[in-house]
Amino acid sequence: MKFLKRMFKHFFGLDSQSGVHPLKNLFYIGSKFHGYTIPEKFLNQDSVCYCIGAGEDVSFDTELKRLFDARVFVFDPMPEGKNYFAKLKEKVAAGDSLPVEGDPSFRYLISPEKLNEIVFIEKGVWDSETNIKFYAPTKDDYPSHSVYLFKTSGEYIVAPVDRLSHFMKKNGHEQIDLVKMEIEGAEYKVLETIVQDKIDVKIICVEFDEIFHSRGLAYMFRIRKTRRQLEKAGFILVHSTPLMKRTFIQKKVYQQLKSQE
Repeated sequence: MKFLKRMFKHFFGLDSQSGVHPLKNLFYIGSKFHGYTIPEKFLNQDSVCYCIGAGEDVSFDTELKRLFDARVFVFDPMPEGKNYFAKLKEKVAAGDSLPVEGDPSFRYLISPEKLNEIVFIEKGVWDSETNIKFYAPTKDDYPSHSVYLFKTSGEYIVAPVDRLSHFMKKNGHEQIDLVKMEIEGAEYKVLETIVQDKIDVKIICVEFDEIFHSRGLAYMFRIRKTRRQLEKAGFILVHSTPLMKRTFIQKKVYQQLKSQE
């Protein structure tokens, strides 16, 4: 049965490695479950990074600041994200750290000064400027709210959101060097706005959260559709894990990095 399922995914281009064009000189940063694989020598202190969705793990976000001294902006309107980031700042300022769920080997090594330079924006990213419902998780041990995934819980928090291009305009950014998304099913909507608005994004790191909550294989077709939309818009899929944490790179940047191999 497992073999047939693998063959089905492969035939329809639904497996995690379909469409991947690997690059050399990629490396992994962040914790075991919330890190991403990105180019080793591309980001720098002038790079603008938008990290959408914090939750209770900002290991990738803080490593962008620590390793590259990038200009990092974190977006999360939910109490779990805001509280965790505030607590992390307190711990780091005191010379301590916070544990990362599921990865006891990871330690926040960022300095208090660098951590204070990260801008935390208490809003979500969506397709318009409005207020929407974020539903509470149906599992007690799951830390994140979702616009889509947990509607059956019946419990929600109303929070402000805005379009990515609007945030860019407000922040005075004409391009983004890296966008990270861990937003519990809302990634489809935000990725659509990137394509629609023709936003100049160099690297997209995204987790397709539906894989953890799906029934059947319909979600795989949604992920494939999104990959094809991004490819048509000029992005190359360079890395993908079995759990659908994926890295896309703008075609011009991909060609630049490929020539350096």
